[in-house]
Amino acid sequence: MNDKHNPLGIKILMFYEGLEKNNATSRALRALKSNLEGKDAKVIVSETPLDARAVIASDPELQGVLLHYNEDDEQCPSKLCNILLDLRSRNHEVPVFLLSNRYKASAVPSDILDKVSDFIWILEDTSDFIAGRILAAAERYREFVLPPMFKALAEFSKVHEYSWHTPGHTGGTGFLKSPAGRAFFNFFGEPVFRSDLSISVGELGSLLDHSGPIGESEKYAARVFGADRTYHVTNGTSTSNRVVLLASVTRNQVALCDRNCHKSVEHAITMSGAIPTYLVPTRNQYGIIGPILPANLTREAVTEAVRNNPLVSDGIDPSPVHAIVTNSTYDGLCYNVERVKELLGQSVDRLHFDEAWYGYARFNPMYRDRYAMNGNVKDFDRGGPTVFATQSTHKLLAAFSQASMIHVREGRNPIDHQRFNEAFMMQASTSPFYPIIATNDVSAAMMDGAGGKTLTDASIREAVSFRKTVARINAENAARGEWFFNVWQPDYVIEPNSHKKYPFMKHHPICFLPNLPAGCCGRTTAGTVSAILKRDIVCLTRLKFRLPRPGLKPTENWKTGESLPPC
Repeated sequence: MNDKHNPLGIKILMFYEGLEKNNATSRALRALKSNLEGKDAKVIVSETPLDARAVIASDPELQGVLLHYNEDDEQCPSKLCNILLDLRSRNHEVPVFLLSNRYKASAVPSDILDKVSDFIWILEDTSDFIAGRILAAAERYREFVLPPMFKALAEFSKVHEYSWHTPGHTGGTGFLKSPAGRAFFNFFGEPVFRSDLSISVGELGSLLDHSGPIGESEKYAARVFGADRTYHVTNGTSTSNRVVLLASVTRNQVALCDRNCHKSVEHAITMSGAIPTYLVPTRNQYGIIGPILPANLTREAVTEAVRNNPLVSDGIDPSPVHAIVTNSTYDGLCYNVERVKELLGQSVDRLHFDEAWYGYARFNPMYRDRYAMNGNVKDFDRGGPTVFATQSTHKLLAAFSQASMIHVREGRNPIDHQRFNEAFMMQASTSPFYPIIATNDVSAAMMDGAGGKTLTDASIREAVSFRKTVARINAENAARGEWFFNVWQPDYVIEPNSHKKYPFMKHHPICFLPNLPAGCCGRTTAGTVSAILKRDIVCLTRLKFRLPRPGLKPTENWKTGESLPPC
């Protein structure tokens, strides 16, 4: 049964057209369904391919799928292929059983065989035995599906130990002694209080020394996000930024800072005593801040900026130690990280990308080369700069508020874990909220494998639909001489194969595929697209919107004379 101590109850999808028919296979499958339900599994029966695909799309709790192969139905292979394509695009691991006849199995097409886990000869074994096989496979899958820290937390909840340590509400019982406390307890439910534990619970490890299930969770997240090391942070990316900078720079060392930076960067510079040299980005008439232009990232430009910095006085080494760039920006502009590394890597050994709003980028090929941990970690250039990424998993992933991660790839002049962890412990609490760590763990699991692309694809489709709808309504109102909001985006797109130009609101979907060519854009509402920018340094993510307010003129260019493309 699905309860608070068993957060993932067993649920099975059975696809069979005609379960209530009076024939041997239908009777056997009804008996199997009854047997599974008698063992506390929930069985969802779909009798049409459309319904089966809808269940797969809407219910991630499925822990087993049973598909009947009907050799008498010429359309059966096509039906099963479509179901399996939907399933495997979301989940590579859930067990799939093909219900068939032993003597007909040789006729099953290979594109179905590649996607199923096992066969069941429905008329040759008892329903009890077959149910046992299905449930055993579901249990093996359950062992795999929960990530390390959340799995340990769920297992610990089954022990039902009394709390003889902090926090003082002792598993929530402290709230049961007053009307307000009881209302609070009932509102959130008991599990959240039972999982609010102390570092005294050794079974869960420690956030400060990165041991036990918490340490395993950080290693797991490092694999998922493509890092050498990952650190869970429970005080937001403001703290993550401070940790990285305090570990990397100290008093009277020069740090290159994107002027479009978060206040936490300013705080870290103040706390460390480092000297900021600001890299100033462009800005347009809407107040939208653009990129730092490539010309300002070269060794010569950086040297000149440091030379002109009045804070860099005699006796101070002018060589920058650290550089931080906001990616994506608060307006949704995403750098070509490989190009930034190529340029800034001539001046600094450590590059830090504040990706608070950009934790999803790794999981969709549309953003290839445009995020800090891009590519395979095994292919990372160890002779290039050491790279840091700080990401708010609570912003555009699914973690609780204040959840954040620090990702590290070691290149030149790396910071060893012991030194880095001293800066980490200076900013971390000795009493972290374990559910925050667990949501970091679960957010990584959600993006692992096929799930990451499926989730980001769905968000991108919704974002593009919103953009097109606003553009269409804007155009309809403009035709009547009336005003309506518009989105800051291109007025048209170019289909990459035919090179045909389409109004944005009517564009062909292929224009939004990951292999969008660099030249696939036209004019933006901010002015003429610059060839150097669209090719070289920055693009506009689809997932953040800017709606210019009335009275602003869309024909004015950037103050630099440049403008920006969407990617």
